[in-house]
Amino acid sequence: MNREVFQQRVEQAGLSLWELGDLLGIHPHHLHTGDVPGLTALPVRVITDLARRLDLHPAELIEELDPSTPDRNTAAADTAQPDLDTDALTVLTALATTSIPLTTDELAAALRWALDRVTVALDHAYAHPALAGPVALRRVPPDGWTISARLDVLTVDQRRALADNVRYRAPLTDEEANILLAAYVLRGHGEYDSWRQDHLDAEQALKDSGLIHSQNGPHRVSLDDDVRFSLDHRPSAPADTRAPRHSFQAARRPAQ
Repeated sequence: MNREVFQQRVEQAGLSLWELGDLLGIHPHHLHTGDVPGLTALPVRVITDLARRLDLHPAELIEELDPSTPDRNTAAADTAQPDLDTDALTVLTALATTSIPLTTDELAAALRWALDRVTVALDHAYAHPALAGPVALRRVPPDGWTISARLDVLTVDQRRALADNVRYRAPLTDEEANILLAAYVLRGHGEYDSWRQDHLDAEQALKDSGLIHSQNGPHRVSLDDDVRFSLDHRPSAPADTRAPRHSFQAARRPAQ
C-alpha cells in the first residue's frame, strides 16, 4: 500500500481518525502514524468497505490481491487516442470536485491536459447527458462550466423536502443567532420592533426556516416551541416567559 496515496485519500474523503478507526474496527490511537496496522489480517468485508469509501481498488490497498493491477493514478493520463467517454467522466468528476465554475483553461491546467482535449471532452459530455447520471453539465456565462443536480429526476415535493432539510441543518450565522436571541429576550419589552430594522434579511431567513414566526404583524415575533425550550430548559417554561434583558445585553457586549 502506498502510504502517501492512502493518506491523501483519507484526507480528501474527510475521514477523521475516529471515523477511520470505526470503519476498520481499530482504535484511532493506533492510526496516528498514517498507517493501518494489520491491514492484511482484516476481514475481506472491511477491506472492501475501506476501498469503496476511498474510491480505491482493493488491490491498491493490498498488492497481493492483484499483482498485475496497473497504477490507476497514471493510467490513460496522456494517451494519443483517449477514450471520449472516459475523458468526459474525468471532466465531470473534476467539476464535481470543486464548488465553483471552471473555465476550459482552468480545467486544462488542473488536469494537465491539452486545451483541445478538454474542449472535446466537454463537448462530448454536453452532447451525451446520460454520461453524467443524476447530474447535468451546465454552462455558466460567459465561459465557465459546472455541474448540478438534474431537475427531471425528483418531483417538486421531493426537491422542496430536501431544501427544507438543508435549511433545518444549516448552522446559524452570527447575525441570525443575534436575531434569535433578540426575539427571545426583547419581544416582551417593546424594543424588538426598532431593533429588527437593521437585521431584516436575517430575520426573514429565520422565518423562512420556521424558527420564528409573526402572527400579529412583522414586529411581533414568536419562537417555535422547540427553539424556545432549547433556550429555556425549564420543563414548565410558559410561552410568554420574559427572559431577562441583561442576558441579551451581555451577549451583545464585545469580547474583552
